[in-house]
Amino acid sequence: MSLHYAGIDSAITDLEAHAKTMHDAMSNLKAYLDSKINVELVGDFSMAAGNLSNTLHTADEAMGKKIVAAHQALTEIRNVIKDADMRAGSHFDHVGG
Repeated sequence: MSLHYAGIDSAITDLEAHAKTMHDAMSNLKAYLDSKINVELVGDFSMAAGNLSNTLHTADEAMGKKIVAAHQALTEIRNVIKDADMRAGSHFDHVGG
C-alpha cells in the first residue's frame, strides 16, 4: 500500500472505532435512563429523563449520519489519491523514469 493514502486508511479505521465507542456510550446511557423512568424516577424527573433519552437518540442518529458522510469523504479522497498514484506510476514506467 502506498504511503500516500495509508494515513487516510488509518483515519477511516480510527473514525469507525470512535464512532462505535460513541454510539455504544450513548446507547448505554439511553438504556440506563429508560430503565429508570417510572421506576426510580417519577413525575417531572421521569419526564426529564424521557426527554433526555429522546435527545440522546436523536443526537446519536445525527452523529451516525455525519460519520457516514465523513467516511464517504475519506474514502473518496483515498480513491482519488490512489488513482493519481497509479497514474503517476504508470506514467513514469512509460517514460522510463
